[in-house]
Amino acid sequence: MTNTTTSPLRPPRVRQPELALWLQSRTKTVYDSWLARVHAYPPSASGRVLAPLAEADLRRIYTDLCASLETGRFAAFDESLTTITRESYRNSYRLSDLLYILIALTDQVWQASTAEFLPEQALAYMHALNSTLSSALTHVARVYNEEVQAGVAVDLERAQWRLAQLDRAKSSFISIAAHELKTPLTLIQGYSDILISDLIDPNNERAVFVAKGLAAGAKRLQQIVNDMIAVSMIDNEMLALHLQPTSLSHVVHIVVNDLKTEMTDHQVALEIAPFDPTIRPIFADPQRLYDMFTHVIGNSVKYTPDSGHIKIAARLLSPGQDEEPVIEITIADDGIGIAPEHRERIFEKFYGTTDVMRHSSGRTKFKGGGPGLGLVVAKGIVEAHGGKIWVESPGYDEVKRPGTTFHILLPMRTTSPSTHDRLRLDLNPARP
Repeated sequence: MTNTTTSPLRPPRVRQPELALWLQSRTKTVYDSWLARVHAYPPSASGRVLAPLAEADLRRIYTDLCASLETGRFAAFDESLTTITRESYRNSYRLSDLLYILIALTDQVWQASTAEFLPEQALAYMHALNSTLSSALTHVARVYNEEVQAGVAVDLERAQWRLAQLDRAKSSFISIAAHELKTPLTLIQGYSDILISDLIDPNNERAVFVAKGLAAGAKRLQQIVNDMIAVSMIDNEMLALHLQPTSLSHVVHIVVNDLKTEMTDHQVALEIAPFDPTIRPIFADPQRLYDMFTHVIGNSVKYTPDSGHIKIAARLLSPGQDEEPVIEITIADDGIGIAPEHRERIFEKFYGTTDVMRHSSGRTKFKGGGPGLGLVVAKGIVEAHGGKIWVESPGYDEVKRPGTTFHILLPMRTTSPSTHDRLRLDLNPARP
């Protein structure tokens, strides 16, 4: 008998001419009985029985098996198994269906050999057959899994393409909708200002109240439109920065002062710890930083219940060799916290952690939902300045109030960067 070259993962297969001749001469007792068992196999998951696998395919397996045992060359047998396995996968047959075919053949040979030969001869035949069919089982499983992996890869590629198309469509809609809203919104703001300043009798309290409500609604809508435009620019990496020397402490104090009404309504106390005196003004866009801090601090106000506390602090982190100094700003609250599964996703477009039934047009209403753009804009602004932003929280609990801390890293760049370095600067400082 001649040994064949095999993989260490597959049992050795040997030439067995006597077994091959016996199988060829026993088509009635072995092949036909095996064929009947395959036909009687229960339906597969697709609802089809294995009989339509084609008797020609089953005959091919049997014939190539006999030829391989006779010659010791198993390439043709492996090739037929590969072809049949791939066709079966495309016809939605399960791997268990295919393995049953080979197992049933082994069982049928065992029954026929024990009925015809002494135990020693029957065991010798089964030993030779088992080495070949065990290798065939391994081969079929490997080919089937390759087909599964290839199918998953194709499906994943299609899904990614569709998601990319949807994301592009969403970004286009945001851009178009925002620009379409700007013109009528400007008219509403202008006419509401005229009503308040020139046309309404200051003594008519109801009219003044209505006009101011109209102006406040237009202002809120303007903020949303500005966020939509900013998101569109961030998606297309076109967020323009007007860099100039900027005091972070000054910007933070302005934001806190502008949010004073909201914090008073919520009875939220806000503390600004003295900034590290080594922090100097940096080259940045003060308006963009104002927008960023407004969104992040406003988010803390929104998820901090009455009588809560928010603390803002800043420090200078020691840079590594050949790295710029980095400023870390933390905004920590003792609010209801964020569940682990939301920590990354709150920076995605239109993502919200609250029930849509809680949606509110109020910018900082407690747990009120919004359009889901504020933190997206904040992240885009921070990254456009070459920084990083992330959030930490022990978890979500409205009773224990574990709180949330936003970390913002900004490079302390005290000289104006070149034009090519102004957008999407590559900074990856180590977190403290």
